[in-house]
Amino acid sequence: MLEPLRIDHVPALFAAQGGLETDWGWLPVSAPRSQAEMRLIVEQRLAQQAAGEAFLFVVLDGRTHRPVGWIAYLNIRVIDQRVDIGWHWIGGSLSGTNADVEMHLLLVQHAFNDLGFSRVQWKLDDLDRTGHNTMMQIGASREGLLRRHRRRPDGTWRDTVLYALLAPNRAAPAGGYARPALPPAPARVQPWPPGLPGGQPRFGLPPGR
Repeated sequence: MLEPLRIDHVPALFAAQGGLETDWGWLPVSAPRSQAEMRLIVEQRLAQQAAGEAFLFVVLDGRTHRPVGWIAYLNIRVIDQRVDIGWHWIGGSLSGTNADVEMHLLLVQHAFNDLGFSRVQWKLDDLDRTGHNTMMQIGASREGLLRRHRRRPDGTWRDTVLYALLAPNRAAPAGGYARPALPPAPARVQPWPPGLPGGQPRFGLPPGR
């Protein structure tokens, strides 16, 4: 289950992350060592969202309904019908489960079926073996390698691998690949509060406030 990120999610998110670098995945910031640091990171992400640059969701444990991670739409290009999925991590009770694959599939289906995007892409650290395995499981196409692309929080340079999926109704490129049929969504994604005037807009995200 996914729902929009809110500031009151901070305590549960920090508990799920536990201050452990190993559970923080490959995010471009250092793992928070306190709830205050987690709150600062969430505030920064919400500011990014208010500026229209991203939209973030928390991942809820289906049994406890407690936040245990997050994932986001980034680099939203309405005119190009393209969006990135990133800023993903999952910890606590769902660490090491299939929930990582499910949360990516939820956002892929939502982007294609509800928002009208025709391309979803990911930029992963070349060393992120779990992330690459997730891409294989959802059938994303590996499109290239960006060498010495950006610095990691520890100062080392990372190579970035680009993956993408095209909407099923898009024609495959000449000499292209066979795209897998996406399975039914494993859970419901609710990115807009009920009763939002005008309903769910296609192409783009709701106002920041």
